[in-house]
Amino acid sequence: MSALKLRQVDAQTHAHGQAVQRWRWAGVSAGLGRPPRQSGYLRFCAQGDGGGWQGLIVARDWLHHSIPQLRSLLAVECPLASIAGLFRAVPEPLSMAVEELRYRVLTDIVLVDQAQLPSHDMPWLDTPGGRVWLTQLPATRIASEALGPGSWLSDLPMRLELVLGVSHLSQGSRVRLGEGDLLRITRRTQHCRLADRCLGVFTFTEEGLHMQSTVADANQQHTPDPGSDVDPGSLPVRLEFVLCTHEIDLATLSHFIDGQLIPLADDAARHIEIRANGKPVARGELVQLDEQLGVELLEVYRNPRDE
Repeated sequence: MSALKLRQVDAQTHAHGQAVQRWRWAGVSAGLGRPPRQSGYLRFCAQGDGGGWQGLIVARDWLHHSIPQLRSLLAVECPLASIAGLFRAVPEPLSMAVEELRYRVLTDIVLVDQAQLPSHDMPWLDTPGGRVWLTQLPATRIASEALGPGSWLSDLPMRLELVLGVSHLSQGSRVRLGEGDLLRITRRTQHCRLADRCLGVFTFTEEGLHMQSTVADANQQHTPDPGSDVDPGSLPVRLEFVLCTHEIDLATLSHFIDGQLIPLADDAARHIEIRANGKPVARGELVQLDEQLGVELLEVYRNPRDE
């Protein structure tokens, strides 16, 4: 893989760019940059249902945005320590427009000077209380919403297996198996399985098979207890990343040995096909993501605003 000259991608930088893109889609003014070098920043930690994050805001900017009429009433600037005390005392000093940054409480609120400011680009977004710079993003959450009938992934192919039962063979029996042997099903299960999970059981009727929906672990050996329906959103999806495909005839295939050289196009790294359960869903570029390989999506076969 090293001969492909992969583009290096920094995981943190990529996460920052993705966050800014999400916030902009939500209609929030956001971007990447470095906070202006000045003293009087408030640093804080936010704790919420979506996880913790950390941020910076200019203390006087927050005060003037929160109480715009105050500046005309004061003969001198309000001391920074007093602003920090007010920031701590207000139950919700910041109103965050994006769901992932909603919080229950702000902690560890301290004043920092310009020497303590980060020297690298970081995401920022504008709030009613002023511009907030994020020094640490919340952990990425996995979407758990159910797939609707119009979802772009709702038609992924799945393998449905109807398992009649199981038996166990000794090593000697496996060696002696031959045509004409009769195998006995010692334990009937009649399980319906999808993506290695048991969806239920089936029974034979004159019309065909009658399905009964149940929930069970794929590794359980007993008949699952009937109850609630299976959650389709919890079924695993197998992703495959295909570097290239080649049409090959049997004559060429018969000469394939160790050391065989397969030619690659110069731009092969930018044409990685991503398949979900065998169905092509996207095209991406193979990149070096820290110590691992990764694929950055270049084209997704659906409207990006569908989700």
